[in-house]
Amino acid sequence: MITIRERYSQLLFLLFTVMVAGCSKISDGSQLVGVYQARHPDGVETIELRADGTYTYRFNGSTKTATEEYSATWKLEPYGGESKVSLDNFKPRFPNAPNPGPIATLLGVEKKWGQMRLYLSYDRDQYYTRKPNE
Repeated sequence: MITIRERYSQLLFLLFTVMVAGCSKISDGSQLVGVYQARHPDGVETIELRADGTYTYRFNGSTKTATEEYSATWKLEPYGGESKVSLDNFKPRFPNAPNPGPIATLLGVEKKWGQMRLYLSYDRDQYYTRKPNE
């Protein structure tokens, strides 16, 4: 017969296992392939990361005339003990976005509870959320 203490230990182990699986780190760029989107007052930004190491960026501004689309390359890079997405020639359109680097922009990766986000600035709430596969 299982005691309450044993049942409690099993429950804690199960909870810990679920939490670790839901918040695991990214170790392979193939885990990031997909379409990410950000909505903000200036418009909608979409980043499509492809398995071949290229990405397409689309911006549809809040005014119909403000649109932009371009493609470049991306890769997963270690930076400060965590993996970041490096986007070549990336120009984000968030209001008050930090200026991009001269060559590449690094986006942080956040994976929690099955949801994936790429963030430009975590503190400013500037992130791109992965859209479900359509």
